[in-house]
Formats: sequence, structure tokens, C-alpha cells
Amino acid sequence: AKAPAKKSALSGQEVAAEKLKKHVLAALQGKIQGNDTSKYFELVRTLGDYRRRLEREPGNEVLAHMATNLVKAVQSNVSLIRENRHDALVTEILQFRLWTSPEIVRAAVLLLVGDLVVVNNAFASTCLQVVVYSFVPPPAPPLPDSLLRLDRWQPSPTESAAQALVINTVQRVFTLVPTAPANMVPLVIQQLPHKLRPREVQCLYLSAMFAVAEMPGGAAVRESLLAAAVEHLLSIDVEIKWEDIVDVRTGQEDEEGDSEDENEVDVDVFQLAGMTENEFNMNP
Repeated sequence: AKAPAKKSALSGQEVAAEKLKKHVLAALQGKIQGNDTSKYFELVRTLGDYRRRLEREPGNEVLAHMATNLVKAVQSNVSLIRENRHDALVTEILQFRLWTSPEIVRAAVLLLVGDLVVVNNAFASTCLQVVVYSFVPPPAPPLPDSLLRLDRWQPSPTESAAQALVINTVQRVFTLVPTAPANMVPLVIQQLPHKLRPREVQCLYLSAMFAVAEMPGGAAVRESLLAAAVEHLLSIDVEIKWEDIVDVRTGQEDEEGDSEDENEVDVDVFQLAGMTENEFNMNP
């Protein structure tokens, strides 16, 4: 006799996740239809509460998982999100502080933001602004001189991990939305850090720019991004030559070297910034 087929049973977590998805679905549909908005506003309030509590308790793992599960439930219903119907919900999502949020929350929010760009053009510009703004941490008070890193610049593991998630989101959006690269370039240029912001911020932002320029979907905007990067470097009062950026020999170096005064020294922008060219062009 054949053994009875085993029924696949959902785990307790999977059952809870399915219930949460259905709750979010009902909340979004109720707001669209206008017959029951109570669940929708409850959803918005809950997300806002999680966000504010995480700002106070970033190390609260239970809270981080609760927020992540709710964001994932919204992401599973992203195709239902409508402009002028769910603006309050989108606002709450975009207000998560990605660089200070736990990694699981950061990843879930970025996945949802990327999906919003893909499925609803009405939210594309705002979502892309958030992604670009997240190339670097938000502005913070300057560090005391004793804490400044004076050696060669290198991002911390936390910085690398946070920026990598952002760059992966850009890559995914570029792949799925052909118009995204052209729409993103002005935002990237507008968000270039002020020249008085710390060296670490400048290097981190430029490394993100280079990563975007070098990704397959960035080929069409590569020239614009690199030109903006060079212009920005020039604005930081650094002597720079194009050869210092691209490491291309023009054949004139030897002639120029013979005619230079022996006391003059070529200035390399990467050495001034405390880093090598390869580090500067590092992909997160």
C-alpha cells in the first residue's frame, strides 16, 4: 500500500506572515474603495510607531523584526499602492532612517522603495530622491579632531554594507526601468555633498557615483556622472588633472617632466584625499 502523501504545513511564522499580508491587502483595498479606511490608518499609525521607536531603540531586535515583517507585507501588495490614496503610507515608509536602521529593516525598506519605482511612476521621483540621499549617512555634527581618520580613506564595514544595499537597489531599478538612469542623474548631481562636508562623506558619495557609473545599466549616463564628479573635485580646492582620475598616459608626461622646475611636485588628488585611485573607484 502506498504511504499517504504528506501535507506541507506552514510554520507558525509563515501563517502569521500570510495573515499580515491579508490584513495589509484589506487595508489598501479599503482605502481605494473608501468604504472602510480604519484598517489603512491603523497600518499607517503602526508603521510610524515602529519607525519612531526604532530611532530611539535601534538595537531592539524584536522591534526590528516586527517592523521588517510589516514592511514586507506592504511590499507584497505594492501593486495596489495608489497616488492620492496611499500617500500617507508611502510617506511613513520613506521616512525610515536607512543608515541608522537595523540592516533587516534597511533591506526591506529599500526593496519596497525599488518596487514602488518599478510599478508606479507617480512615486518614482520621490523614491529615487530617497535612494540618492541614502548614498551617504545624513549630516551629523563634525567629529573631534582626535577622532578624524588622517590615514588613507577606507569605508568602515558598516558603511560598506549600508551603501551596498543602496547600490543594489539602483542596479535593480536600472534593470527594470529603462528611463531611470536619465531621471536619476540630475538627482545625483544635486545631492553632491557641500565642499565643506568631511572628507569621509565626499569619498563615500563619490564611490557611490562611480559604482552607479560602472554598473551595466549606467552606461548611458556614465559620461555625465564622471564629468560631474570631476567638476565637484575641482570645487574642493584640489589641484587635479584628468590623468590623475583615469590613469591614462597621454604621451606628454615625459616632455612635461623635463620642463618642470625640480622643486615643483605634481599633486595627486587621491593622495591629498588620503587614498589610492583604486580605493576611490571602489565598488561597495
